[in-house]
Amino acid sequence: MPVISVIIPCYHSAATLEACLHSLDGQTFRDFEVILVDSTPTGPAGEDVAKRHDRTRWYHHPERLGAHAARNLAAGMAEGRYLAFMDPDMTAEPDWLERFRRAMEQEGRVVVGGGVDSPPGYWARAVHLTKYGWWLSGGRAKVHSQLPSGNFCLPRALFLEMGGFPDRYWEGDTELSYRLRGRGLELWHLPEARTTHYDAPPLRGFLRERWQRGVDTAQARMTRSGWSGVHRALRVGASPVTWGLMMARSARLAIEAGWGGRWLGAAPVIGVGLAAWVAGEARALAAGRR
Repeated sequence: MPVISVIIPCYHSAATLEACLHSLDGQTFRDFEVILVDSTPTGPAGEDVAKRHDRTRWYHHPERLGAHAARNLAAGMAEGRYLAFMDPDMTAEPDWLERFRRAMEQEGRVVVGGGVDSPPGYWARAVHLTKYGWWLSGGRAKVHSQLPSGNFCLPRALFLEMGGFPDRYWEGDTELSYRLRGRGLELWHLPEARTTHYDAPPLRGFLRERWQRGVDTAQARMTRSGWSGVHRALRVGASPVTWGLMMARSARLAIEAGWGGRWLGAAPVIGVGLAAWVAGEARALAAGRR
């Protein structure tokens, strides 16, 4: 049985999957398998790519799955002691899995996540700093409040015990992180366990995704905490303050990771993206649905 199972959800991912799997072929740690769950209606494209790479098992699901549902399905099929999650539009540095394995087996860390780099180009970098500003490469290892679903690793038994990712909204990684912290576990951010995320959506898609993230975060918080109407109203009224605090935190984390200059150049896009997130949160809180 492999030590690590790499979990990759796929949906119309053939264009980026080759580079993703090629980066896994070059890992210095070799005792792993790759599980692809592909819910693309015309699945053979992903299957053809998977067949060209060792250690890869491809499963086609006939119905469209969200990314978290696909990850949960793949985790149930996995045989590794640990699960490492990445996205099909990511590539991993050669020592990615080795750094995870060393942190868990030699340093005693139970849940670990890595740093995420951006591809070149202003727009791609600005989108990246907005979406992955908490998990940049660079800086020092530290305990984090949550880890990204596209670059983290934990014991398979623990993941299954926790019920996997809640798949009813996009913020399932936030909710799983909350549950893990509720168990008293530290979530370690290891900035040198690096992947690169090739994600540069058009402006409309970027803003829609940020808005939906805000909606989902609010719904998760209402479900978890049972906020009263007064609490929700206060939170909505404080939306400008929330935006300012998020901008300040984004800048601080970028500076700590050595991305300060790049953050400053991307600040207009980051500000608009965070405003969309705050607007989505405020809309969901005002509606009050859980």
